[in-house]
Amino acid sequence: MSLSLTDDVQARLATDRFGHKMRGFETVGSTNTEAAEWAKNGAAEGSVVVTEYQSDGRGRHGRTWNARKGQNLMFSVVLRPTLGADRLGLITVAASVAVAEAVDDFVSPYRAVLKWPNDVLLEGRKTCGMLLESSISGADAADVVVLGVGLNVNQTDFPEALADTATSLRLTTGRPVPRAPLLSRLLERLEAQYGTIQSGDDASVRSAFHDRLPILHEHATFRVPGTDRTISGTVQGITETGALRLHTPDGPQTVQAGNVTSQHSP
Repeated sequence: MSLSLTDDVQARLATDRFGHKMRGFETVGSTNTEAAEWAKNGAAEGSVVVTEYQSDGRGRHGRTWNARKGQNLMFSVVLRPTLGADRLGLITVAASVAVAEAVDDFVSPYRAVLKWPNDVLLEGRKTCGMLLESSISGADAADVVVLGVGLNVNQTDFPEALADTATSLRLTTGRPVPRAPLLSRLLERLEAQYGTIQSGDDASVRSAFHDRLPILHEHATFRVPGTDRTISGTVQGITETGALRLHTPDGPQTVQAGNVTSQHSP
């Protein structure tokens, strides 16, 4: 990666910690892998690995994440949370809100919304995905958490399989978006939202997530990953651990992981 981009990001930062240590690459297998290795060697919380291209980028459930070189933002942040292991899912909740808030600053009059558990959408299409990976030494806490973010910024074409479901900030607004100001703003919002859950104020982060969740109070069907099983019900919001609460004909149910397969009126 050109040093000018990482230097430009750091010159704009208004964070206490996030982004002050940054490693940039032209090409890397996975920013999450690089960040995890850096963390093992003592990288401070808030250290960031960013690349122009990932040859082995990955998303949830083993999916790949492909993006055009030099057009998007692909980065990972080293975190050392004091949260219990059961609350690590709130990091994804906080990160989703942070990305949406940062994106809003660059896509007005459009507004980013969220698809549970960790996608950011513009005009109904995915523009950002995340992958949270942790190293847990005990039942109560994670030593290190790596948050990977892939944000489509200026890409204007996608593989045929994604053409109807993916978008970018540029495709949405019709104008190019400067990546350095966007990444610096995103790190500022991420530090703020992460700090909020670290302080124990989960309610405000969950409220911000609900405010951007179009399926809240709507009837939806979810497919359980790796199975043919589906769960249908009215979405009641997310729990204190980031799971999804549904009201179903059989009573309340909690969905820990899944993908929306349909949404309709009850």
